[in-house]
Amino acid sequence: PKVPDATIDNPTKMKIHKQVGGELTIPLSVVVTMPENYPSEAAPIFKVESGDAAGEEGGALLDRAQADAIEELLVEQASYMPGMACIPTCLLALDDLDLSTLDLGEPGRCRSIFKVDVVNNSKQFTKSLKSAAAGLPCTYFYRTIECQNNAKFSFAVDPWRAVYCLCDAPDKKAAVAYMKTIRTDGAMDMDMLGKPGKIQLTVIEEFEMAAKAKNVGEEGSFEGTEYRTDVDLDGLMGPFLAANAGV
Repeated sequence: PKVPDATIDNPTKMKIHKQVGGELTIPLSVVVTMPENYPSEAAPIFKVESGDAAGEEGGALLDRAQADAIEELLVEQASYMPGMACIPTCLLALDDLDLSTLDLGEPGRCRSIFKVDVVNNSKQFTKSLKSAAAGLPCTYFYRTIECQNNAKFSFAVDPWRAVYCLCDAPDKKAAVAYMKTIRTDGAMDMDMLGKPGKIQLTVIEEFEMAAKAKNVGEEGSFEGTEYRTDVDLDGLMGPFLAANAGV
């Protein structure tokens, strides 16, 4: 609709056709949505469509990761100039854009998150957890058990409860192998009699990570953090859950 007829549900939009690439030229369209109460100082919303969605036929097409990266580029350019005046400047950023220079992140990575209700021997557990990770970024959050006078913990060594473990793998195959090791390792922890044993775990989430989601740590990192309240745990876990880090 025209500007005077625009509403929140049906805003004014315009579509600009461009070509980007480098060695290989690829057609695309940029749909620009005018902000509410136009004219205003708010930035427009950019949506990049690849050739097929733009009505182009034949030739190479953008994949979704490339389109997302171009949208991020446009948003960054819009942040330098308020209001609708930024549109021409933003679109100029696409002139002579070489797709090979786009930051596409790391698509295909997978995150595994599981919980162990009780760990009897935290030293044995962390040793086994690190071995299972085998250099993959891994972190864990735990609560200590204050009362150890109970006979139930007579063989316990620095026992923990409500332990959440997070590990990032480069692909689904590596993630599956990691979880298989966790489930089948016969010495992940020590039982109530001080003998090696498997752990009882609950899978919280297993998902493919967003291409630009941050890993739980650097490559090869392995570290744990103690938490005391559910609020503490929410703050630690929140950024790593699928709702915030998944595709």
